Amino acid sequence: MKYNNEFIDDTTSSLLINDSVITHYDSCISSDRGSSITAITIVDNYKYNEDSDDDIHLIHGGSSALGSSLNLVNAIMGTGIIGLPLALHLCGFWVGLLFSALIAYLTCFTMHITILCGLATQTFSLVALCEKLIGGIGSHIINFIIFFHTAGTAVSYYLLLGDTLPGLLKLAFPNVTYFDRKNVILAFGLLCTLPLSLSRSTAKFVKWSVISVVLLMFMLLGVLIRVPYYIPAHQNIDLEVVPVSEDMFKGLAIISLSFGCAQNLFGVYTTTRNQKPSNWLLVCSLAIGIAFAVNIVFAVMAYMCFGKNVQANILLNFPENDPGIRLVKLALGLFMVLTIPLCMHPCREAVMLMFGININNPTKKQHYSVTVGVFLVVLYFGATLTSLGKVFDVIGGFSTTVLGMFFLLLI
Repeated sequence: MKYNNEFIDDTTSSLLINDSVITHYDSCISSDRGSSITAITIVDNYKYNEDSDDDIHLIHGGSSALGSSLNLVNAIMGTGIIGLPLALHLCGFWVGLLFSALIAYLTCFTMHITILCGLATQTFSLVALCEKLIGGIGSHIINFIIFFHTAGTAVSYYLLLGDTLPGLLKLAFPNVTYFDRKNVILAFGLLCTLPLSLSRSTAKFVKWSVISVVLLMFMLLGVLIRVPYYIPAHQNIDLEVVPVSEDMFKGLAIISLSFGCAQNLFGVYTTTRNQKPSNWLLVCSLAIGIAFAVNIVFAVMAYMCFGKNVQANILLNFPENDPGIRLVKLALGLFMVLTIPLCMHPCREAVMLMFGININNPTKKQHYSVTVGVFLVVLYFGATLTSLGKVFDVIGGFSTTVLGMFFLLLI
């Protein structure tokens, strides 16, 4: 092993990193002077051998603050944004906007303190942190919720894929009978998302996350361009105010889903080049800022178009023959394909922990067998289920809320 260390550490403690897999690196360990927690700053990317059987706990590569923010945006943005117009209807327009701002702020705060808790306890996975905070039984419960949430989120992505791409393919190739919902989901899953899901590190997703964010902006722009053709006259727009009811809590669940990404935090943090707490706060703020802006603009414009008639998948409100919406559906379908791998990463780790596999040091056989096994289960449910609204209720109302606000309750 060859390495050069330069220590600039004016504190009495530092994080423990097992670097036995690292074949070469140039690093600088320093403390964030605004914090009592020592952090790791990577000057040059760590280079590592993925085929090694040695143990690695912290570093799998190095992403910039912007790259890590885009990874988080990619993890945050998903099916939730499609259901946000329905959430504004269920909560009432103004209360829905208030809930969105509040949840965005609480999510950013929780993302930051979750990593601070990890640094303080020297744990670098959500489950390991839960074990430190609430014991073994609690960590097993949280691990199951992570599995349930990430698998359910990936299933919802496939449901959206099934709502969008088959119709487009049938329009483009009217004489081909293969393009039914199930076949399209299976084909895109096996040919596109499975290869991307096999990566061990989220750092390798950065370039795909950039493409995903571009597709997301294209989708938003397409909706904004087409909205004026469907929006009613100003006097006919009803900004609803609704009484407190069960439906309001369903809307709150959808809003929570549209900002949830707790299961991806440590995966993104450990692949961030500058790991100072202040830099991580910048990463979180950028990600939540982008996500909030996109979510609110999309939700408000779509809600003003369809009001009380919004569906769980807002794109189904638009006519099938609208060429602009067809392009938006295509962008959404490709966005889902590139986002599913970020769900598979924590889902795979949760399953490994259930079976007692060391998530920091799985063998090739363990890594590929668990990844493929989890992927096939998710793909099966994604190809057979059809109700996106019910998935919103379950993963938004239960798992997203528990994971997103768990550490606020502990504090």
